[in-house]
Amino acid sequence: MTPFKQIKLLSFKDIFKELVNLSLKNNLPNKLLFSGNKGIGKFTFALHLINYLFSQDEDGSYNLEDNKIDINNKSYKLVSNNTHPNLLFIDNADKKFIEISKIKEILNFSSKTSFSNKKKIVLINNVEKMNINASNALLKILEEPSTNLFFILIHSSHKKLINTINSRCIKFNFFITESEKEKIIKNITDNNFYEDLSTDFKIRYLSPKFYIDLYNFLNKEKIELIDLDINFLLEYIFNKRNYLKDDFIIENLQILIEIYFYNKILSRVNFESDYKCFKQTTNKINNMNKFNLDKDSSFLEIKNMIINEK
Repeated sequence: MTPFKQIKLLSFKDIFKELVNLSLKNNLPNKLLFSGNKGIGKFTFALHLINYLFSQDEDGSYNLEDNKIDINNKSYKLVSNNTHPNLLFIDNADKKFIEISKIKEILNFSSKTSFSNKKKIVLINNVEKMNINASNALLKILEEPSTNLFFILIHSSHKKLINTINSRCIKFNFFITESEKEKIIKNITDNNFYEDLSTDFKIRYLSPKFYIDLYNFLNKEKIELIDLDINFLLEYIFNKRNYLKDDFIIENLQILIEIYFYNKILSRVNFESDYKCFKQTTNKINNMNKFNLDKDSSFLEIKNMIINEK
């Protein structure tokens, strides 16, 4: 399920209530920065806030009591299709960086008349992925935003954001507890998925998004949980070459390899050799990304390293 389809807000309700109260008093900051670990629900939160702001005088307005979006609401449908005239959504999509051409779209957007005299919102996901030219261009816009123009910047806190942008926004830090993480996973996947998942994968730093995407991958590939441990999953991925064609694997293969070595090193059976193999594998992945080496041959080498290591 994509964030655009997540109609129930499962976490961060205190922050949401605070922002609603500020909006009701006409004191909502026009430059908001939502910062926290990747995959914990910051983007979903932003979409709920946007629906609240857009839907207040519409049929099916945002349900504050249940923190829920009405799927029949006009603004929800427009935002879900990225066709709302008062919303500009910017992301790096399949590119490594957000380029200055994307930021120039804000100038064009800000010059247009607001539809129904409502707030105009610029939502930037993965703001930390702006290149230096895009960052400088955004900074100039943030210094003197147009009337009724609001910015919501989504920042994954494992990556640094330039201080000048940070200082011009009102920052909200997002965290979730282990119990909140499990609640989110249970709500979106089968109730017993997380409980039945191998302990290989139950690592504190992994986000709800990781588990939800893993759940969807396993369903798509028809992999049963009873068969699943990290060794099985990596061999399956290498044999099927999912690292070339599956978005979840492309984004998370390095994490899965780290999980594999984490469990081996934790056992301390062959600590030195396991750690040495881990460093070699990490260096191989870093070089592949740095020098744009062929993925197929690089991951074949990594596969052989891991299999030989086993």
